[in-house]
Amino acid sequence: MKKNIILSFHPDYLRPILHGIKKYEYRKSFCREPVRAYLYLTSPVREFIGIMELGQVLHPADIKSKFSKNHDVNKRMDICLENKERAIVPIESFQMFTKPISLSEIKKIATDFTVPRAFTYIDNKEILKYLESLETYEKEFFHSHEYIYKDNIGVTCSEMEKLDEFIQKDQKFMKSERANLIKSQYVNKP
Repeated sequence: MKKNIILSFHPDYLRPILHGIKKYEYRKSFCREPVRAYLYLTSPVREFIGIMELGQVLHPADIKSKFSKNHDVNKRMDICLENKERAIVPIESFQMFTKPISLSEIKKIATDFTVPRAFTYIDNKEILKYLESLETYEKEFFHSHEYIYKDNIGVTCSEMEKLDEFIQKDQKFMKSERANLIKSQYVNKP
């Protein structure tokens, strides 16, 4: 059974995740094991918006050795290393809460809660019981990660947003009821 965490996340990087296009999250450090992450969007949103299932961490150096003859992958891994991103975390799935939960609501349930800078474990805490009780939509996508998505690993969100796949999925999403759930100019931009 996966451990549970709260993962702080900047709103600017959300849309490629919503559409299942971003398959990896990059962090300077991260949990060693696969986890279930309750996604907290930082300022200006300040809301819990859903759940991500995250797989076993990969390391840039290991990916470089596995794809030693692939110049593009190696170049992207060099950028990860330069940025001190030592943890490449496979994103397996994402599902949105039917109603995002504000930070002020969470503080009513867990008065001592403080937003983590990166992530924090929440197993055996009251906040987990509350987050588990929230209603969600069906999973937006599922990535098995049986193999490394070499065309996606190390690609920036701004690069992903130029893809035809992103543009098509984003146009469809913006017409859905879920587009108005998240209070962020970035997420709701036309």
